[in-house]
Amino acid sequence: MKGWYVVEYKGNEQTGFNTKLKRNEQAGHKIVLSGRTMGIITGVTDIEEFDNGTIDMTTTLGRLVIKGRELKVKGLNLETGEAEIEGNVDSLVYTSKQNSESFLKRLFQ
Repeated sequence: MKGWYVVEYKGNEQTGFNTKLKRNEQAGHKIVLSGRTMGIITGVTDIEEFDNGTIDMTTTLGRLVIKGRELKVKGLNLETGEAEIEGNVDSLVYTSKQNSESFLKRLFQ
């Protein structure tokens, strides 16, 4: 697969670089970009919102915000945790995983 660059994560650790694309891998999180115009992302649990300039999704490693131009979600399969995107990708930004308990609930424990 010429032009594909794969970084694979299991939990919070990077397990290495791989040139083979493995499908149906629910536990891990992986981003595969080809030429910054096409991508497959695994470990997706939800897509919060998207438009031509931003795709905001939740992954097994936290929230991922993809910014660019003419962005589209070509496919989404929540059973396998896989999303396919296309467009001109300018940036990929992660934010930390949020604790599902509210601040007040943790404060009064």
